Amino acid sequence: MTRALDVAAIVGVAITVWILYLYRKKRLSEDQAILWLFISISVVLISTQQDLLWMLQWTLGWGTPVTDAVLAAFIGFLLIISIYYSVKISELVDQNEKLVQEMALIKATVLPLHEDEKKKTS
Repeated sequence: MTRALDVAAIVGVAITVWILYLYRKKRLSEDQAILWLFISISVVLISTQQDLLWMLQWTLGWGTPVTDAVLAAFIGFLLIISIYYSVKISELVDQNEKLVQEMALIKATVLPLHEDEKKKTS
């Protein structure tokens, strides 16, 4: 295994640990965590099993080490940004659920008062 593949395997394990941490702290929803765990485990498998890497390179038509390095850096950058937005989406989903619950409580409290007021004025 080359040094780059060693680094990729370590990064894949680090992403897995990070995703588990975010899920445990309730910063990442279950469906997002499952998706990212699949991706990070795939990175670890591809970087530790060279046959899978060669098959992937042959399928995608990669050939030069420079292209691989640029592509790996770009994919790493996109992974970090995507995980960040996954966390933000999970937070927004939680906020939306809380707002809907609060709105239902307000309606349940205010609507009977409004109906009583209508009956009094009629």
